[in-house]
Formats: sequence, structure tokens, C-alpha cells
Amino acid sequence: MASLYWYTTGKDDLMALVTSEVLGRALGQFHALCGDGEPGPEEFEAFPAPRADPRTSAATAQALEELGCLCLCLFSQMREHPWLAGQLLSTARSEENALRTWECTGQLLQRMELDAEQRFYASLAVANYAFGTGAGIAHRHNRPAAEESARQVHEKLERAGHSGPGMLPVVRAMLGSFGDHDDRSEHVAGLELLLAGIERQTWGGSSTP
Repeated sequence: MASLYWYTTGKDDLMALVTSEVLGRALGQFHALCGDGEPGPEEFEAFPAPRADPRTSAATAQALEELGCLCLCLFSQMREHPWLAGQLLSTARSEENALRTWECTGQLLQRMELDAEQRFYASLAVANYAFGTGAGIAHRHNRPAAEESARQVHEKLERAGHSGPGMLPVVRAMLGSFGDHDDRSEHVAGLELLLAGIERQTWGGSSTP
């Protein structure tokens, strides 16, 4: 590790270099998977890509699937390297591979029936979800005390749910689900909601099946 400082000016420079390397791996995996027609990394094979709505063009459907694959590749790296998302959130997107990731997202969105403003906000939404929500999930997944933390949260929710008759009915109804999901299913579910919102915007104002 010490020898790496010969090539950097300090810790921040070193972290930027490592971050760019890991993002490069995610991008490399993404391009390889797309070339093979795969919807995502092997660890997500139990989560099939959602089917496109009949109102969605073939070009948009393909771009949405690839955008989902890109997000899953990024998340896969965040699970393996829990510091990655925090590093991306705390620094400007100036490193080459960070800009390439954003460029890749933008190119995928350009293949959809979106105007310039929709593409801009969609790119921000994707980045915020991939780096923000992914960071939280990856951080929880890799914390040494993750199980203890989850247990404490569950106990607090149970106390809230049993605070009185008719109190917090939604919380009470959801309690059983907290122990049945994992970080991958949580991330995939949120990603599908995000992509469905982008997909809907490509319909040009159509709201009827």
C-alpha cells in the first residue's frame, strides 16, 4: 500500500484513483453483459428483468433493460466495496470513469423517447438512486454489526406497532416484511420503480392501456 503513494499526492488522490478503477470494472462488466445479452450480473439472476409495457417502443425497452443492467453492475461493486458509494457522494464527479458512467447513462437515455429536460432529470434520478440508495444498502450489508442493527430497528418498529389499538396500522402490517427481504431484492424493487417512471414518460402523455 505504501508504494502506491509514489503515484499519488495523498489519500484523497489515492481514493480517487481506486474509485476510478472500481468504476471501470463496473463499466467493463456492463459492456460484457450487454454484449452477451445478459440482463445483469450473475448474483441477480433470480430477479428477471421486468417486461416492457405494450406502449413502450422496442428501442426504449432495450435501453431500459441496459440501464437496469448498468445500475446492477454498479450496485454489485458497492456490495463488494462498501466505501465506493460514499466516495462517489463525497467528491465531485471529475474522475474519468465517473464521467464515463454518467455518459453511459446519458447515452442510454438518448435512445428513449424523452426530451432534453426529461433526459437531464432522469440522469440525475438514476445517479441519485444508484449512488445514494445503493450506498445505504451496501453500507448496511457490509457493517460488522449489521445483524444487531437490524434487530434493534425491528424491535423499535414492533414497539411502535404495539403502541395501542389502531395505532400505526401501516407500520404494523409491514413488520413481517422486514425480516423476509434482502438487500438485493430491496435494490431491485426500487430500481424497477425508477425505470417504470422513466418508461412512462416515453409514452408522450398517454395514460390509458
